[in-house]
Amino acid sequence: MDLAGMNITYRHFPFEHFLDSMTELGVDRIELWAGEPHFYVYRGGLSQVRRIRQELRSRRMKVVCYTPEQCVYPYNLAASDPDLRQKSVDYFIENMYAALELDCSMMLVTSGIGDFHLSEDQSWTYAADSIGRLARVAEQEGVTLALEPLTRFESNLMTDVKGIRKLLDEIRSPALQGMIDSVAMHLAGETPEDYFSLLPDLCHFHLIDGDGTSDAHLALDDGTLDWRGYVTDLQSRGYQGTCTLEIMGHRYYQNPHETVKQSIQKIRELGI
Repeated sequence: MDLAGMNITYRHFPFEHFLDSMTELGVDRIELWAGEPHFYVYRGGLSQVRRIRQELRSRRMKVVCYTPEQCVYPYNLAASDPDLRQKSVDYFIENMYAALELDCSMMLVTSGIGDFHLSEDQSWTYAADSIGRLARVAEQEGVTLALEPLTRFESNLMTDVKGIRKLLDEIRSPALQGMIDSVAMHLAGETPEDYFSLLPDLCHFHLIDGDGTSDAHLALDDGTLDWRGYVTDLQSRGYQGTCTLEIMGHRYYQNPHETVKQSIQKIRELGI
């Protein structure tokens, strides 16, 4: 199992500051949050992608997962408005090609959120259609789509491992694989064992602590989750992917380097 940093924790610092921090901490794998002000696929174009690629190569860093911003921007794969849904699919396809330009073959996607005036089944149909269309492009381009369940505070659709399994069964694409977010998993009352029992492959892992009641993504040991137990379970199952420290919140944004440094020290004590 490998360890990756994520630039979302450094969102109020320049992207190069994040890369320098990772170098100082001895981390050579990153999950790229594709959001402003670091990188937005519709601003800067190919020249910006190439600049980022050069920055990464000069530091011998690898992007292991590419994560477009999809909870704040006006993109929603489950939207009932057909124009917005098409715009959202186009947005993810553009990001998929940006990921490939950065030599990354994994992109994170979520179900989006269903409009509250519709039934859950109708919104699910919209989300499944959108992700199915993305999967067909991913198959052609050799990209893995990492399906991340959101928490019940973020979505009314795919919020647990059963939702991942349902979507995989409906779309039936080799490009789709499930992943774990430790906060979403805990809030759904699940464990890594539940994921391993329902999913043939796990392609990615977001490791964060949480308060057990909200969708807070906390630094390790700032919350109540048994994150060490999660890591041990994945190690015992032979998980060979990456675990990303997806730490978020204003309490961390002012001094992200020290925040991430302390969490890295704790996780490296477990042999990662």
